[in-house]
Amino acid sequence: MKTKEKNYDLRKLLKPYANKWVALSRDQKMVIEKGDELKEVAAKVKSEDVIFLKVFPVDSFYMP
Repeated sequence: MKTKEKNYDLRKLLKPYANKWVALSRDQKMVIEKGDELKEVAAKVKSEDVIFLKVFPVDSFYMP
């Protein structure tokens, strides 16, 4: 069974966290934790049901 995940515009939510790592709730509507390094954020998070994300500045360009 295939599920469709919605894409959210996270710019407003993540703008204050530029150059930080964040842990987002699974529904991508709330920042649970933030920090300078991924291991720091992961150590603070109590749940395994989160999404870790490196936040780039709004005016930057990123291409994976």
